[in-house]
Amino acid sequence: MAFEVYKPNNEKDYVVSISKNHLTLNKALTAKLNPGYVELAYDVDTRTIRIKPSSTESGLIVNKNKIGARGFFKYFNILNKGKYNAFYDENEQTVLVRL
Repeated sequence: MAFEVYKPNNEKDYVVSISKNHLTLNKALTAKLNPGYVELAYDVDTRTIRIKPSSTESGLIVNKNKIGARGFFKYFNILNKGKYNAFYDENEQTVLVRL
């Protein structure tokens, strides 16, 4: 008999909370991303938010673990609220949140 070891997916370790005005990263994501500024992007087809560290001050400021995203939500008409599992892409150093 051959046993296969179950390895839980890391997605459950990474959570992004969406409120009316903010994206809030959990501690694991904040430590992994370690951003001062981030760039937000949205894929309308897959309903996925991308959070990527920004090397310049042209990005959005990350205050502890919160990103002020009110304008982003309005621009893309994102009305979702709640907690969502996120995926951290090591190669791209980005966070992907599927709504």
